[in-house]
Amino acid sequence: MAETLYDCIIIGAGYAGLSAAKQLKDAGKNILLLEARDRVGGRVLTQTYDDGTYLDMGGSCLGRDQPRMFKLAEEFGVETFNLNTTGQVVQLYRGQRKLYQGLIPPLAIWELLDLHFLIKRLETLAATVNLEEPWNTTSAAKFDNMTFGEWLNRNCWTKASREYITLAAEIIWGAGTSEFSALHAFFRAKSGVSFTTLCTNESGAQSHLIRGGAQTIANKIRDHLGDIVHLGEPVEKVDQSSPTGGTLSVVTTKTTYRSRHVIVAIPPLQVLRVSFSPPLPHQRRILLEHSPVGSTWKYLVCYKKPFWRDQGLSGEAASPDELIRATFDISPKTSGYGVLMVFVVSHNARTLSLRSEEERKNAILNTLTTLFGEEAAKPFRFVEHTMADENYIGGCPVSNPAPGILSTLGPWLRKPFGRIHWAGTETSSVWNGYMEGAANSGQCAAREVLELIN
Repeated sequence: MAETLYDCIIIGAGYAGLSAAKQLKDAGKNILLLEARDRVGGRVLTQTYDDGTYLDMGGSCLGRDQPRMFKLAEEFGVETFNLNTTGQVVQLYRGQRKLYQGLIPPLAIWELLDLHFLIKRLETLAATVNLEEPWNTTSAAKFDNMTFGEWLNRNCWTKASREYITLAAEIIWGAGTSEFSALHAFFRAKSGVSFTTLCTNESGAQSHLIRGGAQTIANKIRDHLGDIVHLGEPVEKVDQSSPTGGTLSVVTTKTTYRSRHVIVAIPPLQVLRVSFSPPLPHQRRILLEHSPVGSTWKYLVCYKKPFWRDQGLSGEAASPDELIRATFDISPKTSGYGVLMVFVVSHNARTLSLRSEEERKNAILNTLTTLFGEEAAKPFRFVEHTMADENYIGGCPVSNPAPGILSTLGPWLRKPFGRIHWAGTETSSVWNGYMEGAANSGQCAAREVLELIN
């Protein structure tokens, strides 16, 4: 029996790989989707419990201006619903607890003015970024060799405005402002419409939740693809050194496949675990090696009901100088129980990881009690999760090129290597770092392959 020659093999079954596979399958192509883990979804993972509780350990929210993910949800009959934003937000800052409504925190008028003009300057510069080729943006080298933290220090004159922007940036990037460049900050801001959009819930990047959890759509796509999805089959080598040059060999832990094209749709640092023949260009290797993943610890704290709503609170909290940077109410629409999603990020996450599990839990619950009252100390379920512990993922939410990398090696983000194409949210020019960006990147890679095949 002749060995199967696939039109394309996709490596990685997160939303990038799933979107690429769906587009190619729907176009009638003979494809295979290989996933190292025993599940699909990548950096999106929903844990379901016997009592019906479901919790998103990784990516969880959709934004109002993210058409690809909403289209997938509609196509597969998956319901989305609004993130709860009704009620006041809690600010815990400088040792004081204050309440406020909307987007304007309770700061002094001069601090608010500084914050306003700082965001305006940031968004003015972000508007100049070339989304498809950010390295060709005016003054790209200047801003890429400056950390975002350095840019903040040069452009704000109050500590409060700097700390509030830092809070938002740490949640979005999962990294400290000294770990990525100002150029990358401007690019990410524009790729998600604006920095304000990235920070906004009701009409921004965190406007909706997915009923059943964010992995639900991924599981539906897996079912649609059928037996072309191979789980638990890590790829060890991609060989395109054949003398004829027309096919590639993809070597897994189980067997070897042949294909005309390959789409690699795994996190940047995980690409380094795969052997390539001939070797990857040194420019791409340097890019991958200097794109560390963010540090985010996520806590899902479950209560018999969303008691904070009875207090007139939305469940959202902002704490620029506390262990917990932010909380959100991600309670399911009709379940009755309440869930607070808690973020500990960047330096705080790394510091917290050195403490015992019991110490971490106590620290989180103590802060939640300060934010929301004594009822917060008595959850019926407390779940701690970091994608850093997930093999073949390595961290969350996104990999960030180090200062000086995007302006020099950025073109290698999406540049095909022979018959190897690249996908993943880090390669997307729109909604970079989000599920929407992953879906877009997979569709773009699939179009590249289809143009070559056809």
